[in-house]
Amino acid sequence: MNLYWKLQSINNTDMIEVGSDEFNIYREKFKKNFETRELMSEEETLIHYNYNAYKNPLFSKIYSLTVAFVDKGILRVKYITGEEKDLLQTFLNELKSDFFKEFQLVHSDAEYMLPYLGTRLDIHGFRTSIPKDLIFKGLKSWNLTGFSVRDHYQGAGAYKHSLKEIAWVYGLKTNYIELADEFNHYRKGGFDILKDSAVDEIKTVANIHRILIGEEIVEEVSVVEQKVESVEEVKPTNFLALLYESQAMTLEVRAGLEKQLKKKKLTKRDREIVREVILGVYLSSDFINGQQDSKATIEKKIKEVDEFLNTI
Repeated sequence: MNLYWKLQSINNTDMIEVGSDEFNIYREKFKKNFETRELMSEEETLIHYNYNAYKNPLFSKIYSLTVAFVDKGILRVKYITGEEKDLLQTFLNELKSDFFKEFQLVHSDAEYMLPYLGTRLDIHGFRTSIPKDLIFKGLKSWNLTGFSVRDHYQGAGAYKHSLKEIAWVYGLKTNYIELADEFNHYRKGGFDILKDSAVDEIKTVANIHRILIGEEIVEEVSVVEQKVESVEEVKPTNFLALLYESQAMTLEVRAGLEKQLKKKKLTKRDREIVREVILGVYLSSDFINGQQDSKATIEKKIKEVDEFLNTI
């Protein structure tokens, strides 16, 4: 099963404060002349920020999250709005739920989507329990586990087509608006236009993906809108599953496993079995799909597990 996802972004603020940390970092990043190191004037910086910040994860934020999956030939879409931190927590909660935890995540473009989402997660302090399909740091493109429609279509080719170009190749009609136009509609209060655009784009992603994997496209779409607020983290109870998804012995994983293992006194044989189970989950050995740990990584993970078990 596949879960399709998309984000819409807007500037961090309607009017950036001159002299603020964000203003200074922005001004330094987007110099007027990189050869002479000349900075833009304050007025030039304000104008540049106003029209360009929405596409950079350092200076923008998520306005909406759209997720979708196919059920009985129908694309079931949920369009979610709210404060960014609540949107991120909602997304992570959904991905850890019993219903979605086995779904592969599918998006339009790994080069943009994963670093954008990753940066916003970092800014809000979501640094643990990230599903493996969203992990990109330290990985090569061929080691990513999620499905990127544009990257998959490109393959080993040199030219990377846009989503609309790929849709045109396959004869799919699209009505969604581009990223720059999304922000313009947001500023004008065109919220229904934003919702309709997100739904059409995620339908496009879903149908291109289905064509690429040899499945029939979907025509019927069911849309649910949701506004979230004050979203709390849903704590996991299966810490082995969390270890498998995150591929990291995080503090959360260690604390959860420790709590479960300390419920009874472990015999030597118990410890051997527990060690085998944890390593079986933790070590990646999927050679066919290129998800195989290196010898150094295996040694590092074994050492982590042994050190952890010595504390129990």
